Amino acid sequence: MKFAAADIHFMRTAMELAERGKFTAAPNPLVGCVIVNNDEQIIGQGWHKTYGGPHAEVEAFESIAADHTALLHESTWYITLEPCNHVGKTPACAALIEHIKPKRVVIGIRDFNPEVAGRGLERLRQAGIQVDCGCLANELAWQNRRFCWNTQKNRPWVVLKWATSIDGFMDGRPSEHRLPGSGGFPITSEAAKPLTHTWRALEKGIAVGAGTVTVDEPQLNVRSLKAPSPRVVLLDPECIIRPNHPLLLRDPNAIHVVGTISSNSDPNCCAWQVNEGLDKLLEQLFTNYGLSSLLVEGGAMVLNDFLEQGAWNEIKRWTSPLPTKGGLSAPLLPSDTISLPYGHKSSGQIGMDSWINRLHPRHVFD
Repeated sequence: MKFAAADIHFMRTAMELAERGKFTAAPNPLVGCVIVNNDEQIIGQGWHKTYGGPHAEVEAFESIAADHTALLHESTWYITLEPCNHVGKTPACAALIEHIKPKRVVIGIRDFNPEVAGRGLERLRQAGIQVDCGCLANELAWQNRRFCWNTQKNRPWVVLKWATSIDGFMDGRPSEHRLPGSGGFPITSEAAKPLTHTWRALEKGIAVGAGTVTVDEPQLNVRSLKAPSPRVVLLDPECIIRPNHPLLLRDPNAIHVVGTISSNSDPNCCAWQVNEGLDKLLEQLFTNYGLSSLLVEGGAMVLNDFLEQGAWNEIKRWTSPLPTKGGLSAPLLPSDTISLPYGHKSSGQIGMDSWINRLHPRHVFD
């Protein structure tokens, strides 16, 4: 179906609204809603702000001024994702729209869950409402790539992140100097931290290996942002890290992935053996702990394991123009990665450091 310029304009507005929930809506999808009167003026708008909170349609409806409510039956609703037709943490949005019975509803994409996809659309059509679906569908599927991946694969969307010197090292110290508690070896400048913290805030979990925790003692938070920090996932299958480690004491919700657990182990202890493969671990993190996305920050061995097993969707890499002339080798960027779609930036520079954002060639939604 070919959509009019006005449809595309209002759906893009709804998509921009949806993006405002990028730090807080997960594991729910990003959804925006714009309500337009017969004169093509916006009379209501909203977005899904937080998991468990009102959906975008409710937010938009409640934003309408009293003097506009009498004409709602003549309105057009632009919603980025098919309205839900089931009662969960909130009432069904399709029921609200069915009760109001607007003239027309324009949907960006159908629900990603095949068990419920199309039911909201059918309910509205049976109520006599004109429903058109597919406006900016590809762009909206990309915006909700994490949620789409979750429903298709039952595992988190995985982003690998590291920093490298211009000569290919992620720690310039020789191995005999990378001692427990010696602290991190910064590759990038202070100017890079705000974007790094934004990358962290976009994901629900942040994974790091036991070796990196022992040597670098990272904070793994988003201290430069007003946003929730991701849940720490400590990959420790050889059980090196003690339960009283400062990282685990600082974050009592941290998930400690260990080789074996006993019946009285902390519920945040996750049993996983390396020989089971990363797919098994990712399924556990999604199913048992609700992690819809995961940022993997290192160290080098952990990152290389994810790369070798193809257990990743995106790569975000910093490069410093300064050489270290030796040290711990950084992972190599796969040669078949591709750029971000729909005009999103795949590279940039902050201060003296440059960054790239690349995709796995098989993990793109067209």
